[in-house]
Amino acid sequence: MRFHLILGLAISLACLAFLLRGVDLARLWELIRQVHLLYYLMVAALLAVGYWVRSLRWRLLLKPLKDCNLGDLFSANLIGFMANNILPARLGELVRAYAANRLAQVPASSALATLVIERVLDGMTLLVVLFAALIFADPRAQAGAFNVAYLRAAGLFLLAAYLGVLAVMAALWRWPQAATGWLAGLAGRLSPRLGRWGQEALTHFTAGLAMLSQARHLPLLLLQSALLWALSLLAAYLFLPAVGLPLSPLMAAMVMAGSTLAAAVPSGPGYIGTIQLAMLWALMLAGADEERATAYAVVYWAACYFPMTAAGLVEMLRRGLSLGSLRQRAQEAAED
Repeated sequence: MRFHLILGLAISLACLAFLLRGVDLARLWELIRQVHLLYYLMVAALLAVGYWVRSLRWRLLLKPLKDCNLGDLFSANLIGFMANNILPARLGELVRAYAANRLAQVPASSALATLVIERVLDGMTLLVVLFAALIFADPRAQAGAFNVAYLRAAGLFLLAAYLGVLAVMAALWRWPQAATGWLAGLAGRLSPRLGRWGQEALTHFTAGLAMLSQARHLPLLLLQSALLWALSLLAAYLFLPAVGLPLSPLMAAMVMAGSTLAAAVPSGPGYIGTIQLAMLWALMLAGADEERATAYAVVYWAACYFPMTAAGLVEMLRRGLSLGSLRQRAQEAAED
């Protein structure tokens, strides 16, 4: 855990240093200071609607296990994403599962399985946006040493990774006992304790995959996923004029794709450094000038980060939970 924290912080600091190299800080501050309050309120409103849609989708995924209260899942989502913003080593997903366990009485391992399905749905939607944007991007565009070919390669790597995840999930769903026994056996070779824990965790995990048998819900899940990412795309699009950039669907799509890909890179809490640099490069590849692209990367991140973090903290306190206990449970699961 400590190694991941140090590595993430080192990468974040390196990305921030690279982002701000040679930047006229006075000019950057002037662009940031001129952003109207309405832009921040617009992003906060779209984020709230997005979390509501995400909670609806999560409720549908959990329905074979339990008909959960939408408000409980909305709170768990806010708490989990808040934890991702302030805790190291990407513990937010585990925190989200444990928050669902506490608030909606869903087994944490089963909740985590549905979150994996979420990520697959999100990944497929992201890949559609990414490859659609690459069709219209100038193949000769450069952002420092980064170019469109690198972004295409990252998209292909992500596609391969998601196909691998789909294969494992399909095996666990289609042959739960055989796949669970095989994976737990592999873990048991490393440690008998890990094998026993793996057997129990995978049993709950496969229960969470029950949604895969509910094929009739798939069109609605895909629609909800598309709506969720359309809201994210709309927020990125409408925020472009805040720093003087033109309203450009290509720029918005590149921002969304670049920042999501950056979330896979080790970083400090809140993806600081990596996500700003990714947005800068994505905007430059779409034709934005470096000065305004830097301002957008800094301000748009802040417009998403602070409302999300504040709402999650408020919801955690309102629900009588503590960050310390949720963090401890998530760390224990990560170390196991």
